[in-house]
Amino acid sequence: MSKNLQWIRQLDKIEDLLDKDARLVHDHCGLDVFIALWESLPSISLYLAGKPLDRLRRRYIKTYFNGSNQKELCILLDCSERFFYDTLEGKS
Repeated sequence: MSKNLQWIRQLDKIEDLLDKDARLVHDHCGLDVFIALWESLPSISLYLAGKPLDRLRRRYIKTYFNGSNQKELCILLDCSERFFYDTLEGKS
């Protein structure tokens, strides 16, 4: 059973009480995600590796490449053209 931490919403300006990763999550993802993570995954260290994001990019490229939109997809996915063409060629 997860804890209900909705009471945090009643506090004004909690930023001065947060440090390190808690502050990063709050600042970059907002209060809703901050509370949801703390309620659902208390005391768990999280590390978001880049490999799953690359796999997601590859699937997106394979799904949405129409034969002429490679530059647009590279910009959208924040990837290099080399990554894009390696994906189409089945490399890595």
